[in-house]
Amino acid sequence: MLLYTAGVVLVLAALAVGTMLFNRAPLWKPPGPWARITAYLTTNVAETSDHAARPELRTPRYAVDGAILFRCVGDAVVQLGWRLEDRNPRAGTLAAVVRTPLWHFRDDVTVTILAPPDGGSALHVRSASRVGRGDLAANTRHVLDLLDAVRECLAAPGAGR
Repeated sequence: MLLYTAGVVLVLAALAVGTMLFNRAPLWKPPGPWARITAYLTTNVAETSDHAARPELRTPRYAVDGAILFRCVGDAVVQLGWRLEDRNPRAGTLAAVVRTPLWHFRDDVTVTILAPPDGGSALHVRSASRVGRGDLAANTRHVLDLLDAVRECLAAPGAGR
């Protein structure tokens, strides 16, 4: 029985690590693999914050007007194939649903355009799983995919109009 239990634990651990790798989790970046794996196994939310422990989740700031950033976020959601649920340009908010590629769970992503006092604009992105206690890095991947797509949009010719 003990051997069977150990086998089941090893299979589950391999499945969890495999899913994290599938989600391209930045396991070896600060604060290190142990802290990251613990977070990916115990939390089902990833969001940007000025003081995030994981550097890739620090609030991104941009030297563009909030309206331009809002347009790029909307374009990014479409490009990523996410389902746009709500879009409010006046409030600078957007909500989308992402279907995870591996397990087909639905995760909710909300984006708010911020206006920092020093000018430009910033993004607050929150991705949360609807079920489960740990997300195996899926929500971090959603945030990173969105930020990458926004960066590409802003770098495209004519993005500043």
